[in-house]
Amino acid sequence: MWYFFGPKVVFGEEAVNYLENIKGSKCFIVTDQNIRQLGVLDPLLEALNRFEKSFEIFDEVKPDPREEDIMKGKEISISYSPDIIIALGGGSVMDTAKAIWAMTEFPHMVIDDLHPFNEELLTLGRKISMVAIPTTSGTGAEATWAMIISRLQEGIWIKLEQAHKSCVPQFAILDPVFTQKMPPKLTVSTAFDALAHSIEAITTSWRSEYSNALCTKAIELIFKWLPIAVKDGNNLEARDYLHQAANMAGMGFGNSQVHIGHAMGHSWGAIFHTPHGISVGIILKYVLMFLINNNDPEDMGKELLGKLSKKLGWAKWEDNDKLAAKIIVNKIKSLESECGFPKKLADLDISQEDLDKNMAKLIALCYQSPSCVMAPRSPNQEEYKKLFNYAYEGKDVDF
Repeated sequence: MWYFFGPKVVFGEEAVNYLENIKGSKCFIVTDQNIRQLGVLDPLLEALNRFEKSFEIFDEVKPDPREEDIMKGKEISISYSPDIIIALGGGSVMDTAKAIWAMTEFPHMVIDDLHPFNEELLTLGRKISMVAIPTTSGTGAEATWAMIISRLQEGIWIKLEQAHKSCVPQFAILDPVFTQKMPPKLTVSTAFDALAHSIEAITTSWRSEYSNALCTKAIELIFKWLPIAVKDGNNLEARDYLHQAANMAGMGFGNSQVHIGHAMGHSWGAIFHTPHGISVGIILKYVLMFLINNNDPEDMGKELLGKLSKKLGWAKWEDNDKLAAKIIVNKIKSLESECGFPKKLADLDISQEDLDKNMAKLIALCYQSPSCVMAPRSPNQEEYKKLFNYAYEGKDVDF
């Protein structure tokens, strides 16, 4: 027996108007101050006023949301007693809102209670509806049951990977109006996040035909529409399709999970505070090369990637799987160049000295990530070290 979870998805221009159909009149909005200052919040407030729904705004979400801020939001939400929680923002906002939603319905819970084996959470959503409205096209957090939450441990902001299948938002509203103000760099980095979700999800041990189908389509859409959205951020067609791609990727990896690329990306972000999409986006092609170079005859990595390349029309069906898989790496390199995305970790202005000094911590954090065991090939400590160094120097992986 297996399963596939996802929200009810409403997409396209004016999708925000679906809020009229969601039962409830008291809305607790979770967002961040930047979204508020840029006016991205305005279309949501206009819709709520039009539908005569009252609201309270919690705009204290920060990138890589911290445990104490989430607990503050929980207390404000409990005090307001909403019947709808609305997340408006990127992945940090979504993860914060999902945690607040769970802990508002179950006030006795804390962050550590948000784990896959908590049976009490199976009834989540009976009291409060959860609506996710993404403002970036990348994280897919509006479609997943994971919550990445930062906790300070021994001077390092560890990224907790909390999750429960009931924490998938009940509604995902994908309205491109909320992404129009994304600058080109953010558009690119969030899209590369979605690309990493999609390709990693297709090669995890939890993959399924459902997740494969969604992720394959997401990859196709990203390669077609990302360059267009970067050149013209007001192109609503491009914004709409990128939004759909990120959501497909979110549902895909939310059910099949990701693997060592995200373990390394989370580790890098915890140490060097690089935005998530940039970390996992840069590391992606190096991880794929590592998978392609596996000499284990029972490994399916090359076969899975080769089949993906053929399905996308990048390779011929009669091509050798390894050669077909390498085309994906080359396609990623071309997309990086076309969209101005960093090609290696050294482009992030981190010195080799800082990398060497933190290498042991980076590797240790990789092993703490549940994602590290999901890949068809798992690195040992020396291989993790080489992967970080190769990704830093921009060298093609040859091991």
